[in-house]
Amino acid sequence: MPLQDTLDEMRKSSESKRRPEDLSTMHNATEELMQSGIMDRVLKTGDRAPQFSLSDHNGDMVCSADLLSQGPLVVGFYRGVW
Repeated sequence: MPLQDTLDEMRKSSESKRRPEDLSTMHNATEELMQSGIMDRVLKTGDRAPQFSLSDHNGDMVCSADLLSQGPLVVGFYRGVW
């Protein structure tokens, strides 16, 4: 099954478990983001990310330049379970 089909099924399944007012809020927020022009400013495949510093799981600051000096860098974002 193509990835897009899998993602569409996951979205439908998730949305079927939400209250209509919550779905409306989520869809409105997504539409506002799209209208803001943010998609014109996101990094594209092959773009280089700017250098950054973030705190790690222990609260210690980690600099991307320091990590890149050790080899390739992959950054993952976890939105949490709210």
